[in-house]
Amino acid sequence: MPLTSILKKNALDSPSSNKKVLFCMRESARSLIFKFRDTRDQSVFASAFDTLKGSASEDEKLSWLSQMIECVPLLDQKADILVLEFLKIPWFKSEKLSVAAESFTVHLVTAHNYYTYNVLKQLFTLLASGVGGEEQEKEALSEDGKEYCQRVVRAIVTTHKHVPMSRDHLLILARKRMPYFRRFIREHVAYTYSLLLLAGHLPHLRVGFLEVIITNMITMDVHTPRSELAMELEDDESSDEEEMFDMEVDESNVSTEPAGNGIKEGPLCMEHKDGNSLDVLMNLMFGYIHDTCHGIKSTAKQKQNDFNSENISEHRKSEPMCKPGSVRYADNESRRTAGCECGGSEHDLDALKDLFTDLKEVFSRIILKTHASSHTQFLVFYLLALRPGLATIFLDFLRAKKFENPNCFRDERHNAMAYIGSLLARGKFIPFCHVHSCLDIICSWCNSYLENQERVQATNYEDLHLHSPFYFACQTVFYVFTFRYKEYTENTKRLALARSLNLERLVMCQLNPLRVCASPIVNNFAAVTRRFQLAYCYTVMENNKRLQIPSASSEGRVSSNTTLEMFFPFDPYLLIRSRKYISNHYREFDGLPEEAAAAEDAPVNDEDLLENIVSPKSLDFSYSLSPGYHKW
Repeated sequence: MPLTSILKKNALDSPSSNKKVLFCMRESARSLIFKFRDTRDQSVFASAFDTLKGSASEDEKLSWLSQMIECVPLLDQKADILVLEFLKIPWFKSEKLSVAAESFTVHLVTAHNYYTYNVLKQLFTLLASGVGGEEQEKEALSEDGKEYCQRVVRAIVTTHKHVPMSRDHLLILARKRMPYFRRFIREHVAYTYSLLLLAGHLPHLRVGFLEVIITNMITMDVHTPRSELAMELEDDESSDEEEMFDMEVDESNVSTEPAGNGIKEGPLCMEHKDGNSLDVLMNLMFGYIHDTCHGIKSTAKQKQNDFNSENISEHRKSEPMCKPGSVRYADNESRRTAGCECGGSEHDLDALKDLFTDLKEVFSRIILKTHASSHTQFLVFYLLALRPGLATIFLDFLRAKKFENPNCFRDERHNAMAYIGSLLARGKFIPFCHVHSCLDIICSWCNSYLENQERVQATNYEDLHLHSPFYFACQTVFYVFTFRYKEYTENTKRLALARSLNLERLVMCQLNPLRVCASPIVNNFAAVTRRFQLAYCYTVMENNKRLQIPSASSEGRVSSNTTLEMFFPFDPYLLIRSRKYISNHYREFDGLPEEAAAAEDAPVNDEDLLENIVSPKSLDFSYSLSPGYHKW
């Protein structure tokens, strides 16, 4: 019998052999678990876990996950520290590891449900801190970053599926793990993108996730004064003018490189840090609203599967989706917009209605109650612009459910009327018939209010605190009529509609709204109504100038502040990157009639000049003070 070597060279040298020796695994997972349960000494597993976090190969990590799945029955509360440290290892850097890690978490929470909160907490922590280093300074997610977020989101959804009682944990952790609003923009983008993915996978929790996202955006919004953004825009415009002047004078400095050389064509990045973060998130949310309304899924894989599905017709495949920010104009009115470029033909009506319902609820909870926000509310504006038919429902909700509801807080009622007025004035997608219908209802409410006050003589006097809802309604009527006066006066039929509003009664009533409302609105309203002989305001305004004395309030104290404070939520949009979604649907002030403008430019007496002179600082383009008139 021939002698043979005990070393099987053929087996070792075979290229088909893929067996590997895992040198870092000096001890098995089972032995480490038993040692820690007996000693409670973290040094038992510290070195092994450090290796898994650092230099361990993918095969070694997969082996550890496989062993930990087998040892799940041993991972009770006596091994809690070991489990928490094991979850902190970055398992979601690759697809294979994420699948194995997801399987481990499912087995863990199914066997020991008291780990559910800690598992979800670690997964939410990974959403914002998954990509670090230089990636944090980037504003857009790379494809690898999106895939990473999708893996973590899939693990969260799977955990929630196996433990349905974790619903409350999801919303609490989504709120707690949100990055600080002045952290790197990359963290906010990754976290917001992930929450939108979760909202798509868990539609019954979408209102809560949208509330978390919008709350974070509101925080950025209120810390971004409009005056600072407006100053930055003015600096950009002045620098553009200087560049144009240099180009005309010295043509040798003009760059002849093509547009595709990587040079930015416009100021896409804002210098204001909070404003730039808000701009990036607004751009992301506008894209989400546009995609949801058109039935586009959140992930690329879902979109590819839907595209390859046989249920989609060839006609739908051949036609490209309308571009975000695109606009379609109405046939009968050239200036009015009628939704996006597709005209509603490519809208997913069920998805659009569900998003409108959820966004309206978030608006009622957060946005409506926030007085100092200047841009976040344009999310609702853009959704209404995509589907103008929803504007009537939204306006009726603000009027009937908020403003006319005495159970709502006074500030909430005031804000509701401010949104009604600003939306009617600024929305190009709202037709004239809807504007007149809203103004007619508000004027009817004001007339009913006056009739009630006439029956109660004790309170029929000027009092800002007592009659503030009436003054807010009057100011809204003045503001909207000034913005849309050209439509009211383009023919005799519409001029008759303007007279049917009975504006003269509001002007001449004893509550004296012309004295309480903001002076720029009153001055422009007086000029328009005088030009078309709808109301005569100047006599009342002159009397108010002579009576510049403090007025007594209903509570018996003397009030020196008799000017109505009202903000205009849809003031001009100042964020550069995301402005493309709003600009086509936004109405600018057309200016006063020529006769009124000429009267304002006419010379006046010295006494009148002293009475009417206004400090430039008081006319600053600041939030809650500007009705958006070009004359300011």
